[in-house]
Amino acid sequence: MKDLSRRGFLAFLGGLAVLFSGALWLKLRRKRPPVVFAGPAMARGHALRMPLQKPAITAESKIDIAIVGGGISGMSAGWYLQKQGTSDFTLFELEDRAGGNAQWGENRIGRYPWGAHYLPTPGPDAVYVRELLSEMGVYKDGAFGEEFLVHEPEERLFIYGQWQQGLVPLLGARTADRSEFEKFSALMRSYRELRGSDGRKAFTIPLAASSRDPKLLAFDRITAGEFLRERGFSSQRLLWYVDYVLRDEYGSSRMNTSAWAFLHYFSARSESHNLVWPEGNGFISEYLRAKLGERIVSRHSLRRVDKEQGGYALYFDDFAAGRVRKIFSRKLIFAAPKFILPYVYPALAGGRVAAARSFQYSPWLTVNALVNHFGALEPAWDNVTFGSKSLGYVVAQHQKAGKLPHARTLTFFHAYDADDTLQSRRQLLQMSAHDVYDFALAELKRPHPMIEDYIEEVGIYRWAHAMVRPVPGFIWGAPRESLGDIDRNFFGAHSDLSGMSNFEEAQYQGIEAAKKALRA
Repeated sequence: MKDLSRRGFLAFLGGLAVLFSGALWLKLRRKRPPVVFAGPAMARGHALRMPLQKPAITAESKIDIAIVGGGISGMSAGWYLQKQGTSDFTLFELEDRAGGNAQWGENRIGRYPWGAHYLPTPGPDAVYVRELLSEMGVYKDGAFGEEFLVHEPEERLFIYGQWQQGLVPLLGARTADRSEFEKFSALMRSYRELRGSDGRKAFTIPLAASSRDPKLLAFDRITAGEFLRERGFSSQRLLWYVDYVLRDEYGSSRMNTSAWAFLHYFSARSESHNLVWPEGNGFISEYLRAKLGERIVSRHSLRRVDKEQGGYALYFDDFAAGRVRKIFSRKLIFAAPKFILPYVYPALAGGRVAAARSFQYSPWLTVNALVNHFGALEPAWDNVTFGSKSLGYVVAQHQKAGKLPHARTLTFFHAYDADDTLQSRRQLLQMSAHDVYDFALAELKRPHPMIEDYIEEVGIYRWAHAMVRPVPGFIWGAPRESLGDIDRNFFGAHSDLSGMSNFEEAQYQGIEAAKKALRA
């Protein structure tokens, strides 16, 4: 064989360049999947910033109890009122469909969650949750239905280029790291078994049933980071894991989360498993929505509340009819986020205005990607990447009986845990749909480099005020507690009144507000 000539060698290099540039061109020309923002209806919510001075009233009516806000808290209030035989109430919801953080969507292979995607099995103190799940047939004869408990594999962590079972990063951990995890686990176990000086459990669900022992409440005045540092925890693996958990549960980090809230997460659910459905907690919200039926009026944005003799005049933008409605209600349950109150209720007392403005809410981003060829990778229900600040993804069709199809919906989550929630919110809302897609794709490609080739469609939900943040001093502070009773016959609900955003607290606050309304 003759040696390759200089001219031949250059031609060979030129050919390689053509092939490389052609491959690059094809890569750049790859057709992107449809990427859309699915919600929420931000323009309706932002209209609150413009005061409704002299509304042109086109419809008026009277009711006994008005419920503002159709999330889990508002629907739970209605569910309880209905169970007590009360029918003279109406629930008003801003969005096209009630559900709050339990919204859900659907594509060609089934439903998927836009927000809350699981419910830990409730303990004995969560009596309201157990009552509802019993009514739904999820909890029967003292046990939770196997079809609702998350199937194995439940959780996995991508670390050092491979998957390990479970989310605690033990693969390749040093002896010192393992020792800290063991110490941490033992400490959390001690708090699960602890009772305060008042005989109550130190931490339980609902939060209101927890001990009021001053020594325990003092943990609310420091951060989780301070708590860990004071006890000698320094393993970077442990600290990453704690941050991941707090970001997932509260949209915060160990540096801005109350140590009490941190301990509550690790101690209040002693033997919980996860109840999951393709649409997440939308399964529950749909049940409540069906129970309430026509008592839910959607596409109504509360613009102003005026205190009048014998009750309250509520003014709504009725987006379905393109009009302003005036509703007179003798009693009012405000099951919407509390930061809205100063915008809609001019008579709100000064101290309560400051209280409402002290509530902080973490923004969240949810991306649902329909992936049409994913079966060979056999994902778990929950899939997380070690070291990432995102929360990974869950598989909506994980519970489907039998062999799963190749196509799956991956629900990717990212929570903004920075101290400045306003800046995080602006950052989230300034991103275009394709900016969001590129961000989520970069995270998904870390464990799945070829996933881009199989994404069929993408939907995005931006939660600007997704969940209340339990900053130090908030859970057991005066501002939170002052908005349970907003005014005479004007009752607060919503999970933000508990200082932590989860189904159990949302339901508890809604039912407690309904009880107050019935007693009034």
